[in-house]
Amino acid sequence: MCAPTGFSLGGVPVPVTDLRSHPVPDAVDAEAWTLRVTGAVDRSLRLSAAALESFPLETVTDDFACAEGWVADGLAWRGIRVGELLERAGPSAEAEHALLRAMDGDYACSFPLETLSDALLGVGLDGEPLPVEHGGPARLVPTGPDRDCWESVKWVSEIRVGETRFPDADTAKETALSRLE
Repeated sequence: MCAPTGFSLGGVPVPVTDLRSHPVPDAVDAEAWTLRVTGAVDRSLRLSAAALESFPLETVTDDFACAEGWVADGLAWRGIRVGELLERAGPSAEAEHALLRAMDGDYACSFPLETLSDALLGVGLDGEPLPVEHGGPARLVPTGPDRDCWESVKWVSEIRVGETRFPDADTAKETALSRLE
């Protein structure tokens, strides 16, 4: 499990100066990337990276702690609050959850809409465009105190809004923890 700050391994903090990455799956094509907002919404959206520039951007600076036992201190994420995207799509009155899918087609994570709305869709990192090896062109940056590292979905390509959780499609925790074995 990942802690938001103060993470340690065996009681000893393991700081790193940069966010580590895993190999980029072949299915990830940053040039062809779009973000879709689908499901229980009034208006389905299909947004290019250029279209995201029409949304207000903000910066969140925080540490990132990974279940692998390392911490990247003081990362400055630049992006759009997911709530802004959801507001434009207009979730139905019954909608309570969303599933975020990565462009790789395998990785997905389910969230209550209330939690997801506060998260940032990161498009920049430390003053530069978000590189593909760190989840660019868009990566979910959860901002709540109870977040886990596997919730930081890279290459977000779809936000599917629904009335209930998506337990069968939520692969994030299992995938992330399988890397520890």
